[in-house]
Amino acid sequence: MTSRKARDSKAAETEYQYANATPIQIWRSDGTEMPSEYSQYEKVEDGSKPIIEWQNKLGQALAAELMPAETGLYFLQEFPGHYHLRWYQAKEDKRKHQAKHYYLFGYPEEPGANKARKYYRSPNHFLPHLLWLIGDSQDTGDCACEFCSGSKPINSKSAKAKPASATLQATVPAVTSVPPLAPTITSNTAASVHRNAAPNSNGKPRSMGRAATATPATQQPTPHDAQTVASYDASGVVPSVLSRPYPIAHDHNALFRAGEVVWYKNNNSWRVGMILNSALPLLIIPFGHPLYQTQEVNKEEKDVRPFLAYSIPQINPGLQEFMGQALAQIDWHALQERFGTQTDASRREGLAIEATKLAATRVDQCYSTFNPIQEPGQGTTIFGGVFLGAEKICIGEAVRVHLREEDQPPEKVMGMPVVMVVQRLVISREGGLLTFEGSLWKLQHAKLTQAPQVPNQAQLPSAMLGEKDFRDRILRKHGWRVEWVLMKRSVSYDEPAIRGRFYETERLTPILNPAKFEQMLQSLHVDDIQTLLNNRGDSSGPRVGRVPNRAHAVAGAVPVGVPASLGPDVMEA
Repeated sequence: MTSRKARDSKAAETEYQYANATPIQIWRSDGTEMPSEYSQYEKVEDGSKPIIEWQNKLGQALAAELMPAETGLYFLQEFPGHYHLRWYQAKEDKRKHQAKHYYLFGYPEEPGANKARKYYRSPNHFLPHLLWLIGDSQDTGDCACEFCSGSKPINSKSAKAKPASATLQATVPAVTSVPPLAPTITSNTAASVHRNAAPNSNGKPRSMGRAATATPATQQPTPHDAQTVASYDASGVVPSVLSRPYPIAHDHNALFRAGEVVWYKNNNSWRVGMILNSALPLLIIPFGHPLYQTQEVNKEEKDVRPFLAYSIPQINPGLQEFMGQALAQIDWHALQERFGTQTDASRREGLAIEATKLAATRVDQCYSTFNPIQEPGQGTTIFGGVFLGAEKICIGEAVRVHLREEDQPPEKVMGMPVVMVVQRLVISREGGLLTFEGSLWKLQHAKLTQAPQVPNQAQLPSAMLGEKDFRDRILRKHGWRVEWVLMKRSVSYDEPAIRGRFYETERLTPILNPAKFEQMLQSLHVDDIQTLLNNRGDSSGPRVGRVPNRAHAVAGAVPVGVPASLGPDVMEA
């Protein structure tokens, strides 16, 4: 097969977006049919968006693992035989935003086994097993996935940080039981991947929805040589409570903002670090660990990617017990001795890479608020902004959101985003739950001669105005324009439902996919760039929740004393 065929009429309109992507076919499978008694899990229709998103992510991750020299975009042609995606919708009393949860079933189990069925929760969760299927080994003991290796993920209760000195001797397995720090891909393994379409001759990224979620496993962060520098510490920030709203953030127009965690280009690989100052060139401190100090680097926007543009590679199974913990709470002396980093430089680098993954996963699963606003007698605390995972979000800005069924637009138009404009960030004093309050807006086409539905569009967030301006310039030649239309004036969503910042197509697409951007300009058709991004919380780590401030979120990952200028309009409590 040389292109992905439309499996139904619903998916047909989407297919052109992936026409130039390279499919990867996996011939081997160990999958088994799912028993009919698991009827609470509904099977996802072939060709639907969730399946396409999973296959895009898996294809990109496989390409990054097996073909590091390739720069194009890839997708998994289809799941291995008998593996299939199903969804489950939580009851109304469990989760307010009524999100659908997608799981990949098919892991081989004994027929009629009287136990809970095993399933993969995300593409990243399934990736190690997929890599094993590609290889020559028939021994599941060689597979690093959770079910084959027996390394269970940490839940939120067991993820509670413990004093490292008191627990490490009991919890760290012997050195001989630790798998290699990175998977070894042989030529035979790579040959098991069948690429059915050649990459573009120009070597530029190909257009494909969700394509930028490449797990940079073979482009893993390569830490710098050890540097002795001081570390970022926000403990001196004075808390302030005001009785008035905060002004618009000084960096609200910045594509990348101080305090955000991002990917940046380091020679031929990608690293994770935190932005120290949003002025260009961006000043970034790479992630490391307390015994592996890093030094600041300057990067232009073109060499930086939003954290949600890529997925975090699989963490070494021997270190997964530390997922969710701050790096500052881990005994790195014991880990260096365990991994033999004193005598082997490559293992020293490998351990630093694993530390980066641990730190990035923790950041993705936590949040911290800033700029408290006093509202008497409400039983809640209002904030002007939040570091939600890797990103900085302020009131008055647009965010991507998992919409409840009742909030879905009656007609979904391909490539037209729906966003939430945040008007309040509320934390209840009893339960401590963070809630986003605001309004829902959708982008829709309108003829130039048609009167605007919302005359005061100039009051919308700058990213929404920038999106409208860009699309209007493209569509005007055909007598069309776009406008933001109010869907719901007052809605609230809990923190897990927020997918991340809303980015302007004109600013992000040339960085993520230059070829796609040129295609948009030539075809006069704009796609929704948000489909190239992951969602906040997609990483496979345990949920951390609220932390006191940004310094706690990255504790141990950046050197002590590194100054981070979060801006004059950021006051952390």
